[in-house]
Amino acid sequence: MNLFIFFLEISFFFFHIFLVHFVLFLYLIKACLKARFPDLLKPDFQMRRAVATAIHAERAFSSRFAAQPQKASTSSVPDRSTLEKGTVQPTVLKPFVSASLQHEDLFNFEKLVHVDEMFKARLHYGHKIGTVNNNMKWALYGERLGVCVFDLDITKQYLVRALNFVAHVAMRGGMILFVTSNRDTMFDVEKAAEEVGQYSHVRKWQSGTLTNTRQLLGASVRLPDAVFFLSTLTSLGENHPAIIEAAKMTIPTIGVVDSNSDPAYLTYLIPANDDTPQSTEYLLRMFKEAIRKGQEERKRLQQGGGK
Repeated sequence: MNLFIFFLEISFFFFHIFLVHFVLFLYLIKACLKARFPDLLKPDFQMRRAVATAIHAERAFSSRFAAQPQKASTSSVPDRSTLEKGTVQPTVLKPFVSASLQHEDLFNFEKLVHVDEMFKARLHYGHKIGTVNNNMKWALYGERLGVCVFDLDITKQYLVRALNFVAHVAMRGGMILFVTSNRDTMFDVEKAAEEVGQYSHVRKWQSGTLTNTRQLLGASVRLPDAVFFLSTLTSLGENHPAIIEAAKMTIPTIGVVDSNSDPAYLTYLIPANDDTPQSTEYLLRMFKEAIRKGQEERKRLQQGGGK
């Protein structure tokens, strides 16, 4: 009996030592994570405070666009459960979004984009039937002499939507990156981006440009707020690697997708011809106009104090 009690006391002693070392081990892991990822262990109230600040700034900046009185919300900031639901059902966050963002065509691009101009710019031309991507058949009107033809009514709908998004980004002082790997249009893309004070990348894309900036550049840099792809394919006919990198970094993307392109991972796609000089000139002109409209509205709001 005494021997049993002895072994029992020894077992409790070693269990106590193990428990102490385990707790110390957990504290060590927490300290390492906090040093390596300082933002990982922030309390939830800081996240809610950041969301509240962004929402209040957005509402103050665009309060004049309320077309009709909105029903007063009990809270201007979504709680944690609402944010979690919003990851799978974004519509639950709509009551917390400002009136300007709920307007489908705030900058009236519906009047600026005309089907006849798109037709003259040859946006309806696709590639040969044998090269069509199955994910692009929904945007085709038919075929003519073995060449795919886009439905310009569908193209107009998606183009207006993309132009409004770009104008909203420019109105909020966002950085827009123009990207293409087409040698025939690279100089036009560079010039268009420079004219509206934005940035462009028309050379070979280095892997990790968006996802590994610290190692490539030696310091953290500001990433673009949106990326516009005039062509989503490389010279080898593969998807541009920047599309995947932007998706990994949750950067919204706008892309002109031809009949042989894959629209996957693009946030705002525009089914249209991305090859001819006429289509390139028309699309660049439209997006420059969208950026200018956003920049002009930003200046007007700043000068008027947001009223």
